[in-house]
Amino acid sequence: MSNDNNKNSSNKHSSRLEHAQLDWKNDNHPTSKTFDDIYFNTVSGLEDAHHTFIKHNKLTERFSSLAGYELFTIGETGFGTGLNFLCCWQHFIAQAPETARLHFISAEKHPLSPEDWQRSLEKMTSLKELTQQLTSSYVSATTGHQHLSFSDGRIKLTLLLGDVLDTLPQLEGKVDAWFLDGFTPAKNPEMWQPELFQAMASKSHLHTTYATFTSARTVKEGLIAANFNIEKASDFGLKREIMHGCLVKESAESIYRPVWFQPPAQPASENKTAIVIGGGIAGTSTAHALAERGWKVTLLEQRQQLAMAASGNSQGILYAKLSANQTALSQYIAQGYCYSINLLKQLSTEKQNLWQPSGVIQMAISAKIEKRYKELAAAFPKDLLSFYDKDQLSRISGIPVEHSGLYFPAAGWVKPAELCRTLADHPNISVQSNIKVESLKQEGDSWNITALNSASNEIIQFRANIAIVACATASKHLEQLSHLPLKDIRGQITEIEATDASKKLKTTVCGEGYVAPAENNRHTLGATFDFNSQSEAVNESEHLQNLEMQQQWHSHFMNAAGGMKATITGGKAGFRCTTPDYLPVVGPVIDRQTFMNDFAMLRKNSRHKFDQQPSYLKGLYINAGHGSRGMITGPLSGELLASMISGEASPVAANIMDAMNPVRFLVRDMSRNRI
Repeated sequence: MSNDNNKNSSNKHSSRLEHAQLDWKNDNHPTSKTFDDIYFNTVSGLEDAHHTFIKHNKLTERFSSLAGYELFTIGETGFGTGLNFLCCWQHFIAQAPETARLHFISAEKHPLSPEDWQRSLEKMTSLKELTQQLTSSYVSATTGHQHLSFSDGRIKLTLLLGDVLDTLPQLEGKVDAWFLDGFTPAKNPEMWQPELFQAMASKSHLHTTYATFTSARTVKEGLIAANFNIEKASDFGLKREIMHGCLVKESAESIYRPVWFQPPAQPASENKTAIVIGGGIAGTSTAHALAERGWKVTLLEQRQQLAMAASGNSQGILYAKLSANQTALSQYIAQGYCYSINLLKQLSTEKQNLWQPSGVIQMAISAKIEKRYKELAAAFPKDLLSFYDKDQLSRISGIPVEHSGLYFPAAGWVKPAELCRTLADHPNISVQSNIKVESLKQEGDSWNITALNSASNEIIQFRANIAIVACATASKHLEQLSHLPLKDIRGQITEIEATDASKKLKTTVCGEGYVAPAENNRHTLGATFDFNSQSEAVNESEHLQNLEMQQQWHSHFMNAAGGMKATITGGKAGFRCTTPDYLPVVGPVIDRQTFMNDFAMLRKNSRHKFDQQPSYLKGLYINAGHGSRGMITGPLSGELLASMISGEASPVAANIMDAMNPVRFLVRDMSRNRI
């Protein structure tokens, strides 16, 4: 029970969220200092959560009646200690069919620190294991959506971190049941506003239910005005009343979005088949997310095995290049960073040595960068990043560093190819290698793909309801995607032999380029940028560039590794697929010519509000343009696409989805009369 929503207390230009400040009263129960209110019933919080929210939303019956892979979505207005989520998670696993899925969406302005979570729930012994999973997966108190996955993907948690009156309208999708929770209306009136109930209604369908611990008049009136009915019941162990009910009349969306950004409706189909083109991090993440939802996925890879192109480096760095301003790119990087770390933790429970959470140092190699990094440290919470001087960073690194800078304690490096193989290792995924896609053709409600098997030199046909293109700039070779402004930037990494001295490096250090701790007796150095070359051949001149780059910016490490005479053991060249605004392209693909005809008015008035729906190439999607951030943005983009295709509530806010929509370039070019 929380959501400390005081709209005047937050800086909307900062990503920092302050942890809740607690008092410990009444036999070590958590109480908000700000509101002098309890987080849960001090007599029996567990039973109270079941009585108020599970019983009066009829969740036992609804969970048990779910079909295979069917999703149930719950929305909550105050995450607090996470008790309601943990109870719901436990109850869902006990009651729902083994392939059914739960998406729990909860808003919170001042989340508890992991330490306070542990302390507040330590007496809930039946929830001990789930509590540990939750608190160890949470990364940082950063504004926006933070999406987490548990129980082999069956349980999804999306935290809407920030003022609920700001975050809830940006939720894309519908909710099946609401837990209307938070500090009591008498002590936190800023949250219990008409806007809250209207936003709830706009994210509900007919017969979406709700339950709340309060029967306050303002809450009752707000619910009725938003078209919810009112029923009353006795509170657990107390004489007061609680309220519950359902939506009886659908409401309009609470925010305006241009029609071309509104996701196309997904037709119901029992034949859930999908083809994903591309076996790198974007493709395997998308395939995995679809497979978790019951889709039968055929994953097509042009080369002999997965992750042989840009995702094939031996060590991929979880490098989060952020902005102190809350741009869409910076928000998505922060959210993708948190999701990737959670995903890696989940996968590592069964797959050892998939990644190393060694931490990442970003050195401030100039006065300008140092100023920006200090602004970042002020804008983001300390559990995400901190600014340290060079002596502090040297102690963290194990080898002296030459500059002050940022430290990301939860980050590290990944084995990209191993991650891709792990993601593709799912019973609902069939991997087809040596498959070069020649063409895509829409036939009725399906996509027919013509491809060449380069091993047998045979022409093969593939067919599915959905096609997702995730093959970087090769996507442009397909007619339907040729208009997208995707661009290749060549890069080369260098691998050098580790020495006894260089093995003291404990964390990844980034400056101009990066160096990773030793793995299999070698370090990875990278990476060059070449905007002109299209060659995949590794060359000595770029090996020399990588060595010189580290010698200039991280000379202590290079001296430990042998300096410019370090032994080069290998390297790899690949291409970063980028876009003009550096955001990836993730979403449905438009019918370009029809769009230009239907929305020609954009050339005269870019603010014109259109009524007609755009014509999409039904069932065709793209996930590309991740640049050098594939380990950060690729997995969350796969999860976003799978939720979109499956008609589920999105893990990403609507404004971020719009910023990555592939149609954005067409809209910009038409508005500026470039086409």
